[in-house]
Amino acid sequence: MNGVAWIMLVLAAIAGAFAFAAAGTLMLLLLIADVAQRLTRDDDNRGDY
Repeated sequence: MNGVAWIMLVLAAIAGAFAFAAAGTLMLLLLIADVAQRLTRDDDNRGDY
């Protein structure tokens, strides 16, 4: 493989890793938001804190 092919391969790997990390971060944020919503929605003593 020549130099251009190696650069394309490295850039594709970096882009794929970034997309994977972004998707994982998004899923984690959605999970935290869902848990927080469930905790506050089912809480009967909302004015105590």
